[in-house]
Amino acid sequence: MKSTFIKASKWVLESVYLVKHSFKISLFFGMLYLTLYMILPAIPGMQSLGLFAVFIWPFITIYIIFYYQKLSQEEAFDSQKPLEIIKPKIPDILKVGLFSFMYAVILSGLIGADIASLIELSKGTPDYNFMLDDFSGIIYKIIVMAIPFMMMTWFAPLLIAFKGYGFFKAIKSSFAACLMFFVPITLGLIIIFLCFLCSMLLISFAFIGSSTSGFISLILSFALIIAMAAFMSLTFAMQCVTFKEIFK
Repeated sequence: MKSTFIKASKWVLESVYLVKHSFKISLFFGMLYLTLYMILPAIPGMQSLGLFAVFIWPFITIYIIFYYQKLSQEEAFDSQKPLEIIKPKIPDILKVGLFSFMYAVILSGLIGADIASLIELSKGTPDYNFMLDDFSGIIYKIIVMAIPFMMMTWFAPLLIAFKGYGFFKAIKSSFAACLMFFVPITLGLIIIFLCFLCSMLLISFAFIGSSTSGFISLILSFALIIAMAAFMSLTFAMQCVTFKEIFK
């Protein structure tokens, strides 16, 4: 267990190094993810863009990981090179996007009824403890169903782009690698998530007792968004580090 913790900590430190030495660009990557997958889908009338984003996420991931690969190797980044790598492998990469979309549809179908019933309950009952229990159940269900998907797609687009795998082999190899290194990968992501939570708490505490003016609220919101963008960029960096270590 000690060696596993050391491995996970090493991966996290390498991820922090990559983000630290490309902070502005890393924040851009994080903001891009937040915009495409959290902000746009929440805007009425923009759901179609969210659908499009699901299909292009493997391409975005490949581009970002290629950047971090060059940074870790201390080589110059050529923005055209990822496009050259992606071009002959577009069909298989698109299959990853389609697979992601189908999984999202299935997930929505499985939890849609639960969410609808929860909304109805929220209108007719003041029992918040009961509501919290129901909501927790939905969250657990999402997590349980999302983990296999993450395992199948964590490395899949990278294996297609950088190792020349076909779609099915990439999905299978990604799942097998995540299963084999499940504990250190999960532990590393938990460490990153806990650091993110600590930063959120520190930012919130820093503004306790401050004026409730709109300007202060704006600064707080901006700081929280930056923290979320940094968290997402660290996750991408972790993806790069684990891919390099596992598929040498």
